[in-house]
Amino acid sequence: MEILKERYTITELSERLNVTDHALRYYEKEFHLAIPKDARGRRYYTTDLANTMYQIVKMRSEGLEIKAIKKILTSENHMPDPPPVVQEDSSVSMLPLYSSESSNQLKTFFDEFQHQLTTSVSAEVISAKEQLSREMYKTKLELGACVENSVRRLESKMERHFQEVDRSLGNWRERNNKNFLRKFINKVF
Repeated sequence: MEILKERYTITELSERLNVTDHALRYYEKEFHLAIPKDARGRRYYTTDLANTMYQIVKMRSEGLEIKAIKKILTSENHMPDPPPVVQEDSSVSMLPLYSSESSNQLKTFFDEFQHQLTTSVSAEVISAKEQLSREMYKTKLELGACVENSVRRLESKMERHFQEVDRSLGNWRERNNKNFLRKFINKVF
């Protein structure tokens, strides 16, 4: 989308993106977008926010679900992290859940898990590809046999047809030859 302005009102952006104001407010809520407001309390969209909204609208029009769009935007760093969960009891201290050692162990575990998962998925993809190739080859052979049978049947029908035509033509010649001979004999005598 070509950004022509530094700020868009909600109405301007909704017209530009061809969506309703309600849709933009819905995306703000779903994607936890902090939309600034002017002195009168009206929303305005910066260039970055307008581009983010454009990407969301575009992906939705392509049929992607909200969850998928969130993952894509988060992975591309176009979307802020979701707001933190605030505990009501502020007297509880916020201790880290994991020490750096257990954090390293978790990282190692997830790295190994990622490697195993990648290997497993790759093997399954290769297996599926081979199976698909076998099925395609089998289908090709079956289709070839089917075509051959059809050609044989067609050739057989054509052969019978031409034999019938030859027979009919022979009968016609025979009748005309007899009539020709009779006419010739009648003319001569």
